[in-house]
Amino acid sequence: MRNRYQLHFLVILFGVFASLYQAQAQKIKSAAFTYAPEAAGDQYNQRIPKKAFSVSPTDFVILSRKSDNSYAVERYGEDLKARWSTKVNLLGQETVEAFSQNQQTVMLITHRVMADQGSQALYGRLFDVASGKELKQTKLVEAPSRSRRPAVAVSADGSKIVAYHAITRNEELKSMQATVYDASLAKIKDRTYDFAGAGTQVSAQVQVDNHGNQFVSVLTNNSMRLSVRRYNNRDNEIKVMEVMLGGVFNGEKMYVLDTHFQLHQDSSLYAAVLVAEEKSGDYRSLKMVRFDYAAGNMRFAEEFQFTPAFTAQLAKATGEARLQDIYLSDILISSEGQTLVMAEKKYTEGGENSDYHAKEILLFAYNEYLQPTWNSVIIKNQVAPSTEGFAGISYSAHLVGNRLQLLTLETLKGKTDLYTRSIHLVTGAAEPPKAVGLNVANDKQVAFVKDFTTWLDERTITAVNRPSKASAGLRLSRITFKN
Repeated sequence: MRNRYQLHFLVILFGVFASLYQAQAQKIKSAAFTYAPEAAGDQYNQRIPKKAFSVSPTDFVILSRKSDNSYAVERYGEDLKARWSTKVNLLGQETVEAFSQNQQTVMLITHRVMADQGSQALYGRLFDVASGKELKQTKLVEAPSRSRRPAVAVSADGSKIVAYHAITRNEELKSMQATVYDASLAKIKDRTYDFAGAGTQVSAQVQVDNHGNQFVSVLTNNSMRLSVRRYNNRDNEIKVMEVMLGGVFNGEKMYVLDTHFQLHQDSSLYAAVLVAEEKSGDYRSLKMVRFDYAAGNMRFAEEFQFTPAFTAQLAKATGEARLQDIYLSDILISSEGQTLVMAEKKYTEGGENSDYHAKEILLFAYNEYLQPTWNSVIIKNQVAPSTEGFAGISYSAHLVGNRLQLLTLETLKGKTDLYTRSIHLVTGAAEPPKAVGLNVANDKQVAFVKDFTTWLDERTITAVNRPSKASAGLRLSRITFKN
């Protein structure tokens, strides 16, 4: 069985390079666009990687930074003209924390530090999606300024929000105080996530589904055991599931190096983890677990081991003998239950002003029973200056039925453009990369802003880029692809 997966890996890998990179855009409409790039924050882990959302087959809303302390929430129509633009002024020590929308409103959450009061807080603002009018502003959660930064989780449909902050002692996480809100930022319930007796841990992740159920994931036992708890808003019932993902195997101690979670709306949580050897730091395997709270059980995918044969095969494609700098980036689940785990190689060269690199993407596919079906790799080589980080490189992914659509900024055969790739989740069949036809600039200035990319429908996307013409500035484009 494993040999079949490896053979499929090669077929897809070489198939990517089998034909010409031809333009596929049927229609491109563009207009001038201005924004001020984010000058602060962690360029490696963008706090808000997505700043554009579709609100209709023709319209979309965006969050655009205009200056050091001001943003604008804007809605654009089919003609790429702003239907409305609402300015948002921030205080001196205030930064954006989250951005989302639902059918009625657009939500912006900011983090504010009140140094004179010794506290910090998250504030939520709501804007009417039809008119842009600011409807509400309210404090969601407050914590001492010396505590960890408060955080927020938003459901997939934007209808539920959980704002929370950590209670620690000697850097050890003891509990979290949380409040659940609805789409109008009205309080639903206060919650305490108590980790007493759970062992030593340093952090936890929170997801919330469209019903308001919260899923709290904690790594314990020195990053070897994963515990997931589900809290509902009806009562104080807490359902806990946990599993050992690390441990000692063949005399070698293994631990969880990286995790990624994807919440499904059927009351299940998918968790993918990369396991590494403690002594060498080498990647050992990929594991995935589905925590099914409707059925009350866990389902485990077959462990994918990074064997010498696999790493040698990958080395032929990438030119690098060792698996390193790989991070889990996505878990995509189709309506029929097929699952795709994505992991991307991302790193900096070292040093304060070093370049950022985003390279190959590893793909691991599973059927609806979490049985592995195929695996593959997408080869790309993207570089960006330290001032941009990953804002223009890496990838944007969109799932339509059983087909994965990827959008990347690359230079292939001397042509710099946005390229699309299409991969079938069931078979792994992949089309070659196709140039959109925007003729993106290739110099040391901002050429593509991935944050503003969104799919309006299966064939139409929006993108912000700078054409190769020397006099051209940034352009907001609406791109329609051929059938």
